[in-house]
Amino acid sequence: MKLKVVVRTFVILSILVGFAKADAQSNRNLLLENYFSDIQLKSDTAVFTYSKNQIQFAAKPHLGFYFSNDNQVVEVVLYPKNKQQLENFDLKILPSSDYILLDSVLMLNNSFYRFRLKFNSLSRSEFLNITFGLTNKSDLSKVNIELPLFPYTKTQAEFYVGNDDFYVGEEKQFEIMTNNLSNLVLDGIWKKQQDIEYRIFESNGSAMISLIFLTTGAKAFQIEFETKKPFVNEKKELIYKLPGLSFEINARGSRLSFLRIDQKEVVKNSDKSEVIEVQIDHHRNLQINKTYRIENQEESGGELFAEIYTIRRLSNDKILCAFRPYSYHRITDGYLYIKDGDNPQFLTNINILPEANIHKVSILRNGKGWNNDLTIRPGEVIDVRLEGIGLENTHFYFEDLEDISSDTLTRNDRVAKYRLKVPLSIRKKSITIFNGKRNTGQFLNVAEFQKPKQLDFVYLNYGNGEIAVSQLTQPVFYNSTVRDVVLSFDEYNIDLGENIYGKQFLEIEVRINGTRDELIEMQRLDYIEICPGDNSPRHAFYASTTCNKTDISINSILSRKTHNLDEWSKIEIIVRHKKELYGGDGYSQKILIVMQKRVTFDVDLSFPAGLLIKKVGEHGYPSLSGVSLAMIAQFSFYEKDRIRRLKPFKIGAGFLAQNAFNFNPNVTNRD
Repeated sequence: MKLKVVVRTFVILSILVGFAKADAQSNRNLLLENYFSDIQLKSDTAVFTYSKNQIQFAAKPHLGFYFSNDNQVVEVVLYPKNKQQLENFDLKILPSSDYILLDSVLMLNNSFYRFRLKFNSLSRSEFLNITFGLTNKSDLSKVNIELPLFPYTKTQAEFYVGNDDFYVGEEKQFEIMTNNLSNLVLDGIWKKQQDIEYRIFESNGSAMISLIFLTTGAKAFQIEFETKKPFVNEKKELIYKLPGLSFEINARGSRLSFLRIDQKEVVKNSDKSEVIEVQIDHHRNLQINKTYRIENQEESGGELFAEIYTIRRLSNDKILCAFRPYSYHRITDGYLYIKDGDNPQFLTNINILPEANIHKVSILRNGKGWNNDLTIRPGEVIDVRLEGIGLENTHFYFEDLEDISSDTLTRNDRVAKYRLKVPLSIRKKSITIFNGKRNTGQFLNVAEFQKPKQLDFVYLNYGNGEIAVSQLTQPVFYNSTVRDVVLSFDEYNIDLGENIYGKQFLEIEVRINGTRDELIEMQRLDYIEICPGDNSPRHAFYASTTCNKTDISINSILSRKTHNLDEWSKIEIIVRHKKELYGGDGYSQKILIVMQKRVTFDVDLSFPAGLLIKKVGEHGYPSLSGVSLAMIAQFSFYEKDRIRRLKPFKIGAGFLAQNAFNFNPNVTNRD
């Protein structure tokens, strides 16, 4: 049935010549309603007007019209608001790829404009509009006005499955009967509905649907075709889906016997001459010493995916075969057909994958980013990322490592991630990465842990027994002679259980300061290697002739021995890791031993030139004596654990000799 479409289009409105002139110069995006009172669009059976058939789309009013032909021809009629001003403007239809102007724009009866258009593929047109160009005859100013259009249509589509038998794994195609092929969404993408796979596509100018049943039994199949351009119902709702079609279909087992290959996947190598041995189910019609083609379609002329040569029958009721892959295939792509020439004999399925090729290996540790350092250590848990091609369906095996990967780790054709735990007892120095049984040529290096451990395994003895240097955070005040300072190492306190640190590399610096804090001597031991004890699970791998096994005497490296130091001398010892061997990490501990003194004794002697001595009970004051002698011995006391800080008192005793140096014979009170 043909549709007649009429459109009234409002031509230019100019309230006054001056206003129209000003509007044209200042604003070229004036509303359509300011120039036209109405617009009609006529087809062969229907009329649509801007005033009555507006459709809101993308927050903008459109003139909606029905089309039955993708290349619909319409007549457009424009009714101007101000007829008196028509003679002041020229109206043109600006060109567009969406339509062809069939007639020139004509003014009829001095009341409206009329022209005809032929649209180009309305189903594929996006943002369809007609653009009017208005030119003022007096000043040649121009205004462009757009008329947005919204084409819609009613599309019908259906197909019939008939009474043919359906078989599992067989692809059946049916033609879709439709009144508007170009408006159907034919994306050709496989979709799945329960146990049925289907796709809708275009073939040789027809719409087609393909169905593949994955399991046997009665199946309910429903489908709703989608359209590019919608249908507009009475409520002006946009309907993009057609009424659903439902079918009850019974799927049977395949007409061809399915032969299972013992391997789920094979790898197609660059070497095409390589033959892969497989075992396939025995069948009475499968001939020995014969080559069969493997194609992806039952009909003749299919692509050759592989060849299979039957060698001999085995005692397990299997046939030993030589398998030569030529093209890639995934089980999800559908069944493969075993053919004798062009005649299909059996069904099978197998993944034929590209040879996995690893381009890059990276390692991630907790608290750090991905890096290309492929060194791993016993006992640690790491993430390994493999990058390359053909990785999706491969299973990589890391020699002697424990795979603790979860399903959430990324695995696709380009990237494969694994979480691995390195056993504490691992003995190898190199871990090969295998793809199944194939050596990928990639490997990880195993190295012993070399982490700095807190210095609680280093002990110091200065005369009060061994103390861990990590506890000597305050100065040590020692009030006895320091006969020696000895450093010892507890090798059993390095690797504890699964906390592995490995060899500890230390350096020791010793400084001796005198009573006045002057530097007397400084010595340094640059390299001390301490190996964990035999309680470590890695003890056997730490064997080294350079491991230190004896205590270190500080006096053995000093020329000024500690037992010869004066009071308030200082022994400063710094024990630290060699940070350059730990990437800048490590611990350091400074120990300060102070030769403390509790009491000091001194004698004061003086010779007063004269003394005035007043005795109790005597009146008056005696005369000034001559030169006398005074001597006092006194003790001073130092504050505990403070360097050279005296207490505010002294204790002493002494004597006084009055006139001791007065040799005048007349003196009688010489003391």
